[in-house]
Amino acid sequence: MHRRYGTLHKFNSIVIFFILIFVFINIFPDLYTCRAENGNVYYVGGIGSKNYTSIQDAINYSRNYDTVYVYNGTYYENLIITKSINLVGFDKNSTFINSNNGLYTILIRSSMVNITGFTIKNGKVGIYISGFNYSFNNIIDNTITDNWEGIRLYNSSNNKIYSNIIRNNSNYGILLFEAKNNHILKNTINDEAHGIFLGRWSDKNVIYKNNFTENGIGISLDYSYNNLLYENSIINGTVGISLSYSINNNVTDNIIENNDQCGIYLSYSDDNIIFPNSFSNNYENVKEESKPPAIKAPGFEIFSVICAMLLVLFLGLKVLKF
Repeated sequence: MHRRYGTLHKFNSIVIFFILIFVFINIFPDLYTCRAENGNVYYVGGIGSKNYTSIQDAINYSRNYDTVYVYNGTYYENLIITKSINLVGFDKNSTFINSNNGLYTILIRSSMVNITGFTIKNGKVGIYISGFNYSFNNIIDNTITDNWEGIRLYNSSNNKIYSNIIRNNSNYGILLFEAKNNHILKNTINDEAHGIFLGRWSDKNVIYKNNFTENGIGISLDYSYNNLLYENSIINGTVGISLSYSINNNVTDNIIENNDQCGIYLSYSDDNIIFPNSFSNNYENVKEESKPPAIKAPGFEIFSVICAMLLVLFLGLKVLKF
């Protein structure tokens, strides 16, 4: 059995530790924003010097810690970012990057990239943060819609996925694969097959204060450990939270309501803390699938006794020969 009720001491210690992390991030936001204060600014879609018609051209010309500012409009591009820059759109609701069904809309292969103020759409992956050359400390704050996957993090750590509107992507809103120590907070995620999916070895991530509505599965963990799922609202989906082969996760203080199948589904996932949470109007609040008992072949015990007797007889005959 999982430790549904656990020990209060362990629970409080874990929660306090993660709350201190959030307090640190919120009190010291400049850690995320001050890196571009001394860089140059390049413009896209405007007039005058340092202005470009292509976002990728401006990115290519920029250097680390520069800012590329994009005026409102629709830009049909597939972007590759390999340096630490700020990519800033005029407004989420009027500045569009349209992949036009490309493999990705934005591919990040760098660290300390800040992307904010866009609607990112029509790619296989809206934003793909790849661990190629190791990628960390990126900040994403946009509207991401009408892709196959909204955001994918692969082998990437310490990223902040914050205050995005993620909707109408065909499969995953946010997908993590071998991604650790990321903060996913205050996003609105709706109408996805999987709102957030943590795939193999995506450990020690914090999923905090997100709003999920009308998703197939709100949050899904598969072979992922030591994650904190805290104060999320998961409403009007099929399954609120699903854990499969995942242990030592903390699922606490979430609001889980009106899910058609169950609020929390546990499959071969022991030793998780899943209290307290607020449940209302789910078909079933918590459903657990345990490992099936070992099945022995019929007559296994009799067969074992016969084998033992034959072994004793054989050894006895050898002794008599001497």
